[in-house]
Amino acid sequence: MSHVTLTDIEWINLNMLAVIRAGLQHDPASTCCRYGLDKTQAIYLQDLSLDELWSLVIHIGDTTLFPPRTDLVALLSAPRALAGPMALVHPATRMDGRK
Repeated sequence: MSHVTLTDIEWINLNMLAVIRAGLQHDPASTCCRYGLDKTQAIYLQDLSLDELWSLVIHIGDTTLFPPRTDLVALLSAPRALAGPMALVHPATRMDGRK
């Protein structure tokens, strides 16, 4: 049996993605308001499997995804090996334009 050790940021990203995904399945409108998601982000996150969430978190590494970045869907849909470098290269910009 192998164990994956997550950093604090990876753990937060994984938990936030899992909570948001579950919320989107039960009450999409409320979840979007609560977490500041737009429609494109919500649809993309709702369709991810738990295995895909784990893979994304591990490949993105120590870059926070929350509050939701404007490029969240681009990061999540990028090839796994490129997601981490892309997150580092592009500064995190929030949906309201603040950094």
